[in-house]
Amino acid sequence: FAAVGCRDQTVKIVSLEPGAKVLQQKSSLALKARPHSVSLQFVGTEDLILMIGLDDGSSLRAMVDPITGAIAPSPTRRFLGARPVTVSRIPLESRSAMLLLSSRPWISRWDSASSKYIMAPLSYAPLDHGCAFKSESVPEGVVATAGKTLRIISVDTSAMETEDEAFNTNKVSLRYTPRQMTLLSTPDQSRRKVVVACVESDYNDYGEVEKKSMGFDPSGDKKDAKKDDGDAMDMDEDSDEEKEDKKEESKEDDEEDDEEAAARKTPIRGPLPPGPGHWGSCVRLLDPADSCRTLDCIEMNRNEAALCCCSVRFHTRGGESLLAVGTVTGMTLNPLKQSTSHVILYRVLNGDRLQLLHRTTIDDGPVLSLAHFQGRLVVGIGKTLRLYEMGKRQLLRKCELRGLPTYVKTIQTAGDRAYVGDMMRSLHLVRYEPNSNRLVLIASDPSPRPIVCQELLDWNTVAVGDKFGNICVLRLPRGADTSAVDLSGQRSLWDTSKTDTTAKLEVLCQYYVGEVVTSMTRSSLVAGGAESLIYVTVTGRIGALVPFTSREDVEFYTQLESHLRTDAPRPTGRDPQAYRSYYAPVMHVVDGDLCDVFNSLPHEEQSKIADRLDRTVGEVMKKLEDTRNALL
Repeated sequence: FAAVGCRDQTVKIVSLEPGAKVLQQKSSLALKARPHSVSLQFVGTEDLILMIGLDDGSSLRAMVDPITGAIAPSPTRRFLGARPVTVSRIPLESRSAMLLLSSRPWISRWDSASSKYIMAPLSYAPLDHGCAFKSESVPEGVVATAGKTLRIISVDTSAMETEDEAFNTNKVSLRYTPRQMTLLSTPDQSRRKVVVACVESDYNDYGEVEKKSMGFDPSGDKKDAKKDDGDAMDMDEDSDEEKEDKKEESKEDDEEDDEEAAARKTPIRGPLPPGPGHWGSCVRLLDPADSCRTLDCIEMNRNEAALCCCSVRFHTRGGESLLAVGTVTGMTLNPLKQSTSHVILYRVLNGDRLQLLHRTTIDDGPVLSLAHFQGRLVVGIGKTLRLYEMGKRQLLRKCELRGLPTYVKTIQTAGDRAYVGDMMRSLHLVRYEPNSNRLVLIASDPSPRPIVCQELLDWNTVAVGDKFGNICVLRLPRGADTSAVDLSGQRSLWDTSKTDTTAKLEVLCQYYVGEVVTSMTRSSLVAGGAESLIYVTVTGRIGALVPFTSREDVEFYTQLESHLRTDAPRPTGRDPQAYRSYYAPVMHVVDGDLCDVFNSLPHEEQSKIADRLDRTVGEVMKKLEDTRNALL
């Protein structure tokens, strides 16, 4: 057979059988966009795959009957990028695979272990054209063009058998534990350069300067002194036996050097401080465009810990992006107290160096969170939320909101609102009134959630993660913004009500992840794809909550989840619904891990569940794959 893409947004399968049936049309497929390239490929010995690249940046994969040439209905669609998709066949591990080129290159292959067709992005620069290449030195490769260059590359398949093959990672060695990071946009030679600022700190540890003064080298490098004999007069030539002995000795020395180098890669724990309140901390500047190379690293003062940072643009500085770092000095964890706190402002010079502008001393409590707010800086200081303006020698206090329950842990801003996460008492919504220059509390969450991270979903909706491994979505009720209550006491003359009239946030979704969620963000993993809530956990797991866009998807996954709760095997004997409701009942969230178990069930169990859903096994598996492709 041959696949032909037509300008009328169709793909036709024609016969190549010699005789009267040559170029006879066997089937056709209507598309939503014009096809850019097509390819037919056998997978194994029986299955025939039709891969179509469209002009709108998406790809379609459909099964073709190898006997009749009929195209299977409902092909699998996946968005790859903003450029038209080019498809070409390449060999990979002596098996057939496909190379798809769009805004970034992709590899599509058949995984025999999971019996699924897997598509993963290639960790390489964008390519314009590519095809298979083979030679004595490169048995399986790809010859491609990128701009004005011709490249011959080979695909490393060592990481393709793991679960995280869709992700590309770059490891950066840090001095301490990373606490928070932020993006900074700086001008660099008439162009905008984006750098990453990361604050690091460790409790019960000495700083870099103190360790070196004690004679401890954290890197563990040993520099051997070179012995240079300047007298070269009397030189005897070695015999062949002596040369061989020296070669063997040099080989042994090289092996010992390799062992020492491998041992130096293991981090060495330095000396332990005798008492509490000792910290080691630094501020690091990284270049994400150059494999996260360290541009600058500034060590903090003795026992000073940098715990938070943010990018701020003051109106008085002409909108220049500055780095604000919140630090504490001599802080102990139990009890939680400190000697003093600071807010430090840095300026990025030439896109690769930090310059100190000034330090502002704060004695009211620990600085645990910072955020940019309408050309100013809002700071969480203990139980106080304070707004600062930039001065010549230090930050200038403008207004504040006192009386928050425990400690301000997280802050996000949008418009005239600040979304404040408390360390023990969940979320609070605060509004800034510029006419009276004050901060007003407009709503709070009645449930005591120990907030670790939060992400703003829209103007009235916030997703939060707590210390117990729960993810909750909270929303401000309609009309609650008009009935704001002031805690500062300025309205006490006319507000004499003793009851708490603060509006309460509504819980939309609730889900138990199983481990502490350390950070979350609203983003899309594919350029031009739909946004999802991406979260990371304390053990390094990356997960996502994908919003449903139709009522049909909600009903399908709800029914599939209910059937799998009873039919899926339970290795620990635990009820899946009871596990996801460990601290609070699960609400409006479908367990994706449980739905993914459908692919690993025996065919008889899959048929039973599919019959209850009034679908075929292939339709259920395609639905699961489409949902996963929408994310990755």
